[in-house]
Amino acid sequence: MVDLRDNQGRRWQIAIGSSEANCDDEVVQNEHTFEIDARPNRMWVDGQLAHATKVGDDWWIHMDGRIHIVSIDEQGAGGSGDDGGMTAPMPGKVLEILCKVGDQVEVGQTLIVMEAMKMEHRIAANESGVIVSIHHEVGEQVDAGATLIDIDESE
Repeated sequence: MVDLRDNQGRRWQIAIGSSEANCDDEVVQNEHTFEIDARPNRMWVDGQLAHATKVGDDWWIHMDGRIHIVSIDEQGAGGSGDDGGMTAPMPGKVLEILCKVGDQVEVGQTLIVMEAMKMEHRIAANESGVIVSIHHEVGEQVDAGATLIDIDESE
């Protein structure tokens, strides 16, 4: 499953090989087919070769003589039990913290940027609520499964 945001701010969830997708939590028919190519930065969309390159936080996809820009919300920061915490999906270095204690956040909002295996990963909130605590600082190395942020869930 891949989470995307389009240029209109809609949140899409698309699964490779599925005929359905979610747009803002509403199921819609996916009229396109996506296949991953064996070579890096290549994929097939509706049987047509496309090349993808990461530019900053976005992916630029060149297909059919046009460039499409896609923003991807990283999945992976999971809950750490019943306490409303978020855990690191992989070992890595904290590059940026985009929130502070007391902030009201929405599900899907990017809270932390981590670096792992020379790639940046944007970690999004797994629930809406208020930031109660931030367990790491910019520049710190964290292990997979380390609690990153505690969120008090909104009612």
